[in-house]
Amino acid sequence: MPSANGTIVTWCYLFVHHTKVERVNEKLKERFNTFIHKSIVYKQVKNRVKKEERPTISGLLFVQGDNCDIQRMLHEIDPALYLMNDCSTHRTAVIPDRVMQAFIQVSQMDENRIRFMPHALSYYSTGHPLVRVTSGVLSGFEGYIVRISRDKCLVTSVGDITVAISGIHKETFENIETYAQLRRKEQNMSVSSSANASDCWRENIKQYFFQPENQLDVIVMANGLHRWIAEAYRWMNAGNYMDAMDVACLILKTIGLYFHSDYANSQLGRLKDIWSVCQEANRILAALTENLEVPADVKQRIVSERQDLSVCYPFLFLKNE
Repeated sequence: MPSANGTIVTWCYLFVHHTKVERVNEKLKERFNTFIHKSIVYKQVKNRVKKEERPTISGLLFVQGDNCDIQRMLHEIDPALYLMNDCSTHRTAVIPDRVMQAFIQVSQMDENRIRFMPHALSYYSTGHPLVRVTSGVLSGFEGYIVRISRDKCLVTSVGDITVAISGIHKETFENIETYAQLRRKEQNMSVSSSANASDCWRENIKQYFFQPENQLDVIVMANGLHRWIAEAYRWMNAGNYMDAMDVACLILKTIGLYFHSDYANSQLGRLKDIWSVCQEANRILAALTENLEVPADVKQRIVSERQDLSVCYPFLFLKNE
């Protein structure tokens, strides 16, 4: 569904009481595209088995359109209805149309290939490789390869919903972390194998950086850094303000170091992936500054760090182009 200016708009989602789903869905379909993921269930009815199609997750409804327009219509339908937020950003969770179309296509081919998972995506990071799919319907998807019931699955996120997609045996992948390590070796940069506990996260963040030479380099770096942005949000929400600030500042400072001479380089393509990391890091610093519970000395450090960064690397604070 294109917007007025011809661009493809994103998707978002909400949860509706199961008794109201049909009415809300019909109302929304008057102005927006909607999608409900359904599964086939079998029931024993007397002496025969009956096949039924039911929503996989009760009340889950995806809607395509501008989130502000959707929320206004939801308020007209029922003031108690709200779009779901992303738990990391605390803003409306949005799903790119490319991701949603692939999700719908897989569902239509075989709805049983998609399994909704009970934990956040980060839960599956330990012991599982982070990959990017490079072929098939899911090309461009990123997530973790996890074996579930002996089936090889891609565990990824659609908005803020974690899903496992099975039947990916024929797809090809790039291991994002291995790619970053290889690029560092090619540039004669060290690859850290161990670090002190207190410096471990700093070393882990630095392992995602190398001198970018093409669009894939930028994407790989941004993907790795987004994991640490999510970690900084978790630390901030848990009251670990100093580490959250240090992560955001280190990411901004290191992006400045590696991109200050390349941000206008046309070979790298549009740098929206890395700019989105900068924007999230800046949002963390802004949220810490506005939080009444954050100690004054931490806020003062944030002010000082931002001033230094704006002088050395002013492009870090430019809006996405």
